[in-house]
Amino acid sequence: MSESSVERTLGLLLGKLEAIEDRLERADESRASIHKRLDEVVMRTTHLEADMSSVKRKTDAIQSVTDDVVTLRSQAQGAGTLGRWLIRIGIGVVGAAGWALSVYTYLTGRPPP
Repeated sequence: MSESSVERTLGLLLGKLEAIEDRLERADESRASIHKRLDEVVMRTTHLEADMSSVKRKTDAIQSVTDDVVTLRSQAQGAGTLGRWLIRIGIGVVGAAGWALSVYTYLTGRPPP
């Protein structure tokens, strides 16, 4: 082999090694960017989990208030129903008393004592 052939072969080998080195550097950069994005996704997921936990606690607190309101509404409806019946009974008692007074006045001819 001649000296120029050896130099030429060495040059080709050096060129190929440099190309391989460039590819490895780009692959390292690519992997680094992928790891960086993966770390960002993990951080976002962690924040989302924390936010969801907070929302869940707030929802549980709101649910207890909602249950209390439903209970109070049921009690108010029951009280309203009872009030309507008491008013009807009161009207009946007053009506009966008025009727009794009018019958007494009619029969005796004088007002009640």
